[in-house]
Amino acid sequence: MGLWVLLFLYLQSSFPAFAVKVVIPPGGSECLSEPISDEHFQIIGGARVDGRVMVSSKSQYYTPFLSVRVLSPDGKELWKGNRVHSESHFNAKAAGPGTYKICFTNPKDSRTDASVDLVYFTLAHLRRPAQASLNVPKGNDTARSSELAQKSHADEVSNTVESLSEFMQVISGSQRYLQRRKERHKRTMISNQRRTTWYSLLEVAVLLVVTAVQVITIVSFFKTGRVKISV
Repeated sequence: MGLWVLLFLYLQSSFPAFAVKVVIPPGGSECLSEPISDEHFQIIGGARVDGRVMVSSKSQYYTPFLSVRVLSPDGKELWKGNRVHSESHFNAKAAGPGTYKICFTNPKDSRTDASVDLVYFTLAHLRRPAQASLNVPKGNDTARSSELAQKSHADEVSNTVESLSEFMQVISGSQRYLQRRKERHKRTMISNQRRTTWYSLLEVAVLLVVTAVQVITIVSFFKTGRVKISV
């Protein structure tokens, strides 16, 4: 029981609490970094840098196209997205421990600032061999504690906990991404509803004005006709 309590506390402490948002002016660029320790690369399996980006602007009619690059600790380009204007998901092979960067560039010919929401940016072993699993020995508590206390088993527990932590970060980030999409669609729906309402009111007003002008013109025509007959 104590093992699972420690596992839960560890996962909670390593949970990313929030995303990062930046505003990039036309012709500007911004880089965000994420340090990844050597412990992640002791896990069996291919390590991948994974994340999601969402782009928006204050304008309802125009969203700039950004250039997004993911860089390894030695500055090599691992992933690049050209003309990202709404959202993008990146997943690239990691290149060892160190500080990874993700850089955003708003073109000079952009007509507005770009609001960038880095929903999550983490490292995860999304594919892991089946043999890399935690085996809890059978027996009483004393025998299990003695068996798990061995270094090989302790390393296995540590790697398993680290792997679970990575998966929880990805799941948490994916949940935030879905929530962001829901909020974006809701804002778009409300904006469209408001525009539709105003357009409908404007159309009704124009029809009323045209109808009134037609009525006034017809009445004026008959009045003019009556005057000519009386003469």
